[in-house]
Amino acid sequence: MKDAALFESIAEDSPDAIVLVDEKGLIRFWNRTAESMFGHPREQAMGLRLAELILQGDEPPPSSHGPPEKRSASFDAVARSATGALLYVNVASRPIGMASEIGACEVYNLADVSQLRTRRDAQLLEARYSQLLDSMPDAVVVVNEIGRIALVNPQAEEMFGYRASELVGTPLETLLPERYRATHGRHRERYMGHPHARPMGQGLELHGQRNGGEEFPVEISLSPLRTDLGMFALSAIRDISERRRVERVLEEKNLELQRANQAKDRFLATMSHELRTPLNAIIGFTGILLMRLPGPLTAEQEKQLSTVQQSGKHLLSLINDLLDVAKIDAGGMQMHRVPIEARALVDEVASTLRPIAHAKGLELAVRASQPAAWVHADRRALQQILINLANNAIKFTERGVVELFVEPASDGLWAMGVCDTGSGISQADMARLFEAFSQVGSRQHRSSIEGTGLGLYLCRKLAELHDTAIQVDSQLGQGSRFWLSLPAVPAQDEAAA
Repeated sequence: MKDAALFESIAEDSPDAIVLVDEKGLIRFWNRTAESMFGHPREQAMGLRLAELILQGDEPPPSSHGPPEKRSASFDAVARSATGALLYVNVASRPIGMASEIGACEVYNLADVSQLRTRRDAQLLEARYSQLLDSMPDAVVVVNEIGRIALVNPQAEEMFGYRASELVGTPLETLLPERYRATHGRHRERYMGHPHARPMGQGLELHGQRNGGEEFPVEISLSPLRTDLGMFALSAIRDISERRRVERVLEEKNLELQRANQAKDRFLATMSHELRTPLNAIIGFTGILLMRLPGPLTAEQEKQLSTVQQSGKHLLSLINDLLDVAKIDAGGMQMHRVPIEARALVDEVASTLRPIAHAKGLELAVRASQPAAWVHADRRALQQILINLANNAIKFTERGVVELFVEPASDGLWAMGVCDTGSGISQADMARLFEAFSQVGSRQHRSSIEGTGLGLYLCRKLAELHDTAIQVDSQLGQGSRFWLSLPAVPAQDEAAA
């Protein structure tokens, strides 16, 4: 009993952690240094096994079995504190006998050599790699297997606001915001267990913390660094504060543009309705005057009224296009897809536009490979597409034929469209053909043809609402062919329609 009391009084004040383990491997003494070094209070450590409590890695503490002269040992190990932090420890063990109820036991002397070993590794790493790392554009931090910083380059010193001497030997978590430190150790250990190269920019939201507490966003690439000193992790760190600032500015500008675009759509929709009401009255009363219902007209009056009526109709067409475009862009255009007999719709469009074609001396023909072809589409939208395409063909054809067609396409689709013998389209103009308010062709040719530049843009938008696109085949001086492909309606659906 006196031996035990003497041992405890001496061991209690030792600068190293002193642990006494009985012949069953259970802790029977745990001094104050062990408490501060590993963070486990004495009452918590007593009765536990040393290997389970703090020692990590493959090398277990020496066995307390066997001849006493063979049981003394000294080895290096990795220990884990109560907070989860890892330590390099030098462990010396020896058998001890004392007069007490404990009986035969072993005493372990554990010295924390983390700082010493890290600084030793730092000197060797600096001699080998500092010249290479100093030339890198990014900040570089090299960390050993227990998460202590072993090497930094000047860019890392500048980025984080520390001198290299202040960082070497400290936990990597020093460079992280407080909220990440508790979980980072587990992530680091998983990486060291299965080290692999991880490039920058993999969508992770990462932050660093400068000396003084300022947080900043970073991108980090990780690479394993295998040396004869052991495994290290090399982190290349990039400050992306400026990029994030620019991204935020762009996001704000995009929101402003979206709000401005929505305001424009609302304005167009409102004004289009407001303008159509008086314009319809102008066109209607002009028609009444041209019908001579109020009384006779002179030839000059009739000519002037016809000009007013034609201009009014042209303006109404522009307003209608603007209204439709505004509806589509604002998501207000509702599609009602139903089975439609394509040949009948094409005949209807041809009947509407044939007087305009005949007035220019053009033939407006209809070609259908089968008498009945059914497609699934919104009738009003499809009719508007065909009218716009055919009207364009008539405008840009001086002689020959404009033809509306329906023909089978591949994979259960029907192609519907218009071809003409007009002026055709150059390859340079093809790229901007479907842009809003865009008119192609020579300036002289455009000036002689009325148009808003919205017709093909509207066709494109209406086709997209049908999950398809307007196709074009044209060469300058050799005419054009515009078409879209729509799904055929099964026979049973045709019957139901």
